[in-house]
Amino acid sequence: MINCLLVEDQTLLRLGLANLLNLEQSINVSSQASDGVEALQKLSEAHFDIVLLDMRMPNLDGLGVLEAMKQRGDNTPVLIITTFEDCDVLVKAINLGAKGYVLKNIELEEFINAINTVISGQLVLQDAVTHYLLNQQNSPSYHLTVKELSVLRCMSLGMANKAIARYLDNSEGTIRNHVSQIIAKLAVQDRTQAVIKAIQNQLV
Repeated sequence: MINCLLVEDQTLLRLGLANLLNLEQSINVSSQASDGVEALQKLSEAHFDIVLLDMRMPNLDGLGVLEAMKQRGDNTPVLIITTFEDCDVLVKAINLGAKGYVLKNIELEEFINAINTVISGQLVLQDAVTHYLLNQQNSPSYHLTVKELSVLRCMSLGMANKAIARYLDNSEGTIRNHVSQIIAKLAVQDRTQAVIKAIQNQLV
């Protein structure tokens, strides 16, 4: 049984979603929170297998929850429930430790699959939102090429070289070369530092 904490400020949506998820025998929405402050309180009181987290909430938003969890050393997997309007914060959320995101209009079966995917240790990236993120305009700093910026965005979303190669229709060797060039141009030591520097300089 997957024990879930559902965090959503819209009462009807939260209750409806909880009821639907509880129809699945393998899932139990054992606790709910209407904002980030309440969510952190619930996390301090009980153990959960996964947090289903809204981004825009009163008192403390989704990013605030992720930041607080990181500071606490709370490694509970987090799956973000989002809308297209939240795409500008998704990269930051992923880099704060979120394990992926789904749109609020997702089909129930897909949502359940996403929960199971996160529980299994994998990242959930919906194609529609990923495509949106990868096509955003970014500042052409550090003399990065268009392709290198695309690879960098993929890196910031936690994608491995194989997945980036498949998404950008390149060979894995080509992507490895791009990653090496990105690390060199950003004057960092590894992929993680490259992503952090990219966020700091608003490249992603």
